[in-house]
Amino acid sequence: MGDLEDMIQTLVVKERESNDELQETRKELIKVFKGMKGMFSGHTNIGVKRMGEIDSKPFLDACKVKYGSEEAQIKASELCSMWQEELKNPAWHPVNVAAIDGAHKEVINENDKKLKTLKAEWGIGIFDAVVAAFMELNEYNPRGRYEVNELWNFKDNKKATLKEVISYILKNLKSLKRKRGHDN
Repeated sequence: MGDLEDMIQTLVVKERESNDELQETRKELIKVFKGMKGMFSGHTNIGVKRMGEIDSKPFLDACKVKYGSEEAQIKASELCSMWQEELKNPAWHPVNVAAIDGAHKEVINENDKKLKTLKAEWGIGIFDAVVAAFMELNEYNPRGRYEVNELWNFKDNKKATLKEVISYILKNLKSLKRKRGHDN
């Protein structure tokens, strides 16, 4: 029995070491992508997403309707910043725990006073943007409540695997080499 416990303990340690190595690799790849910003033209399929950062587009859209195009950018920026700060407030926790498919999961409390007011005053677009950012923060950094960088597959709207990231980099490096070859 002692040998089995030793083997299990060894496997647990190896798994933890492998996981730590993968996390370090992801951190380094995030640095690479941030350094490569602008190297690839147009929209990228793989990149860095700030998890918990509110999408500002719905704010701009709503403010254009309410204020007109001149004031919209400033008002949208102010409103988005205000809600980004609200997301960092650890006292605000607009979720309930519900049993879904036999598992307990956190779901947005549609009766939360702040969210109800937000939805009534600004509409579903801004409401959805704030809720999405809150849920990301809750998943990626529930204690610190600040944005976290993540390698992201924008095409499939999911966390990018290391295989996807490396394939993307290699593919784009090859095309950059070809472009440079034609420039000379």
